[in-house]
Amino acid sequence: MEKSKQKTELQVSATVLSDTEDNKSNPGTAAEYNNTAGVYQDMGDYEKALEYYLKALSVKEKALDTEYPDTAVTYNNIASVYKDMGDYENALKYNLKALAVKEKAFGTEHPDTAVTYNNIASAYQAMGDYDKALEYNLKALAIKEKALGTEHPDTAVTYNNIASVYQAMGDYEKALEYNLKAVDVMEKAYGEEHPSTAAAYNNIAGVYQAMGDYDKALEYNLKGLVIMEKALGTEHPSTSAAYNNIAGVYQAMGDYAKALEYMYKDLAISEKVLGAEHPDTAAAYNNIASLYHAMGDYGFALKYTLKALAISEKTLGTEHPSTAATYNNTASLYRDVGDYDKALEYFNKALGVVKKVLGEEHPNVATTYSNIALLYKTMGDYDKALEYYEKAIAVQEKVIGADHPSTAVTYVNIGALRVRQNKRAEAVKYLTKACDVFDKKLGPAHPNTKLAHQWLEAALKLPTD
Repeated sequence: MEKSKQKTELQVSATVLSDTEDNKSNPGTAAEYNNTAGVYQDMGDYEKALEYYLKALSVKEKALDTEYPDTAVTYNNIASVYKDMGDYENALKYNLKALAVKEKAFGTEHPDTAVTYNNIASAYQAMGDYDKALEYNLKALAIKEKALGTEHPDTAVTYNNIASVYQAMGDYEKALEYNLKAVDVMEKAYGEEHPSTAAAYNNIAGVYQAMGDYDKALEYNLKGLVIMEKALGTEHPSTSAAYNNIAGVYQAMGDYAKALEYMYKDLAISEKVLGAEHPDTAAAYNNIASLYHAMGDYGFALKYTLKALAISEKTLGTEHPSTAATYNNTASLYRDVGDYDKALEYFNKALGVVKKVLGEEHPNVATTYSNIALLYKTMGDYDKALEYYEKAIAVQEKVIGADHPSTAVTYVNIGALRVRQNKRAEAVKYLTKACDVFDKKLGPAHPNTKLAHQWLEAALKLPTD
């Protein structure tokens, strides 16, 4: 939606609302509040969106009572804004309110109830509780397969959701299995040239990329892009997302020129369609910054990172997970240019946000611990680096498990440090764990697997402690 259109819609909504402001128990007023909130949400103004959704809820609770299905819709809307804001606890709270209404009104085997199960699963996934996310997605799937059948597009959506959880858990084979189920349904239901089919192709590409099979990832992303450009045009946000996915694969392959080409396509759409101060535009700036960082062009990388940070702080606030991610990116750049004080300042900002918003035991907290550890390692302070890697491991082993590829990356980092300190036993212990995980999850051809084995060989050559 273009910004001019958004403003027009807001002006129309304001006129309607001013005419009905006195009628505090009129469901029509609630509908207008909902519409206004939706526009603000699309613009990335989550505080305003929340304000109007809560106004709508107040009207509905008064006019319809709290157990009317339409009230549950607003509970879900409020939950979606809290999720966008990174407040997953409140997102879950409102999703559970919606679920209570849906289960009472429709029962536990109705497709509308299944939608709320999916929403709850999404909140748990964002919180890093993958077992709960899987539990609720499987509840939704059981309902949809029974009520709609195994070849209904809504069932395919849940296949994709389940695949996403398995991918987050590091179980790429299971993720691929469910994504392939989804694409089979989409091809039968919509054909091979529908945007929903393209989205399913992109999901498969994401799993292949995580597995290190970049040729397959590129193949599926390009299939998706052809459909998006034909069906939606070259200036649609979904096409923009496809450009970004392709850029990510090219970056992973080391083809930075191609990656940059597609990232600038993505950015051009975001700036034109969403505006220069939208969170999605900030994400595009961050992606370009990441690429310039990988290319060693720290000046351009910092320029785009700081642009992204300014948008995130303005639109999302200083305590949002996306802002924290940009703090991490900024810190990494300062680390690589040798400004360690600035790097530590921004890493600590990121750590403070993710701990406050996501809790002490979230995967993003572990990621930030690892980033701080790498900084101390770069500074030559191996003891401090180990301290933070061990903090990361404690979270990862508890939340995502000891056999997750992300956990294994930290095992490699600890093992490599122990090699440098000539601590053979500790090095072998952690690197053996890493090799076992990578061999099982990623296979012998994956770069992470090869690196882990190289470090293990180096550890085994050390003298006995």
